[in-house]
Amino acid sequence: MYYFFIEDNKINGCGQAQCLTEGITSIEVSEEIYNAYNEDKLHYIWNGEEIIENPNYEQDVQAREREEIDRLTLTPSDVERALLKAKGMDFEDLKVFLKSKGYTDAQIKAIGVELRANDFFRGATLGEPPVRIVDALGALLGYSIEDMDYLFIHKELPTNDN
Repeated sequence: MYYFFIEDNKINGCGQAQCLTEGITSIEVSEEIYNAYNEDKLHYIWNGEEIIENPNYEQDVQAREREEIDRLTLTPSDVERALLKAKGMDFEDLKVFLKSKGYTDAQIKAIGVELRANDFFRGATLGEPPVRIVDALGALLGYSIEDMDYLFIHKELPTNDN
């Protein structure tokens, strides 16, 4: 027997025996659904009445992948090495570049704080509405969001043939 455990109107786990804890309902499912859920928790949802395939599965997977990438970090050395290798620039050169693009001293100082942080956090944002700092800097240097993801995954900026 295979069961999903429903708590607070959501799937809260699964098992091969009923859960007898108060406030948790055990719903019997097929072995196929049980195994699919164990492979990917986003595949099935509780709709308030029954277990169904998640109609937003693709969007939920993309959101989960985005969250995973946004949690990645690089050291300032990783970023500066990648910048130096790809563009021949260090952080000081980047500040001069930003000044030439019309950034104010206050904006450059705010970016400078990020450049000196212990870690570069992929999901770090600045401003309202929030803009990912790395994406904004990458765009100025001719890189896409995907290129910036590549940087955090591979610790280098992509070349034209990537």
